[in-house]
Amino acid sequence: MNKTRHSAFSLALVSCAALALAGCGMYHNPTAMGTAPAVAVTSQTTSMAAGPSAMQLSAADLQFVAVAAGAGMYEVEAGRVAASRASDTHVRAYAQMLVDDHTANNRELMSLVRAKGHSLAPGLPPSLQQKVSTLSGLSGQGLDREFVRTTGVQDHRAAINAFEQGRRSVTDRDLQAYIDKTLPVLRQHLRDAETLAGTMAG
Repeated sequence: MNKTRHSAFSLALVSCAALALAGCGMYHNPTAMGTAPAVAVTSQTTSMAAGPSAMQLSAADLQFVAVAAGAGMYEVEAGRVAASRASDTHVRAYAQMLVDDHTANNRELMSLVRAKGHSLAPGLPPSLQQKVSTLSGLSGQGLDREFVRTTGVQDHRAAINAFEQGRRSVTDRDLQAYIDKTLPVLRQHLRDAETLAGTMAG
């Protein structure tokens, strides 16, 4: 793939991430996970990333990558906000765990995708950037509760749903292995968040 096509695909994939995350409402309606239009991913990737290496990932693979990358970057950014500003020490510790775990997961995904001849441009889709901005505008217990309720519980439920659906749809074995490795981490994050939420409610 030449540099022009490589760069164009980076932009296209981020656009697909925004479409997949915002268009299917994945962080507002978890049952809608996996309904992002794969055709949009296919049409852009086939026209902008032609070549043997680019074709190693199917349209379903690329759709999952777009969703997983956006979700992972969002968890890191939201976690950084809470790790530095949360009032509850347990919330700060949980947030730092999210930053550490999702940073490692993101690096693994980016390395995997790069090995397949693709790339991921930095930056969150607008809908997720807005969520981080909203969280940044909070403070004290309000920030703690919103972070745990939304990023910790709701968004991890949504991510687990997306990964489970991705496991059924992706065809690349390396991506399948990545999902199998990451799902237990996401489930543990959800359990920890639910425990935190219960403690804060009590």
